[in-house]
Amino acid sequence: MGLDRARASIPFINLAMIRRLLQLQTLALAIGTGFAFYTVVVDFIRFYGFEGTVFKVQDCVVPNPVTTPCFWGAFAFLVALVWSSRLLRQVQLVRGQRRLSWLLVASTIFAWGNFSRVAYDFYRAGTGSTTGCSGVLTTNPFTTPCFIGSVIFLVALTIALFLNRQLRHAPSPV
Repeated sequence: MGLDRARASIPFINLAMIRRLLQLQTLALAIGTGFAFYTVVVDFIRFYGFEGTVFKVQDCVVPNPVTTPCFWGAFAFLVALVWSSRLLRQVQLVRGQRRLSWLLVASTIFAWGNFSRVAYDFYRAGTGSTTGCSGVLTTNPFTTPCFIGSVIFLVALTIALFLNRQLRHAPSPV
């Protein structure tokens, strides 16, 4: 009777659901990677149009994309995407998923911290527009790449945390 009660307290784990969550996590990170690199490429094109080079870092009309949070967020998305894609092919994935979750926690804090700075500057200026995270004037901080990237990181983190919870109750081969 004690064993039956213990089994009843463990939630049903569907290994197919774990696989779907891994795929969903990878999809969210792929969307984030695509969006972030699109933003960085557009920023580089804009920067090159103003400066005529990609190597200038100081005294620029618009910031060099290498110095913007979008550039570093794009690489965080790329690392997380490669990591998540590799997890799809692994049998033992609990440790790797847990570590990926820590990367996503750090990336989400970084992204929301940058968005908070942009939002603070926007509302402090009081003029109705300010320079966003990509060096472009914005009239709404919620339409900036910083906000969109932050939301995508948060979605990926939420999926990762839910996946960690499911893996904690999964049978041992996972």
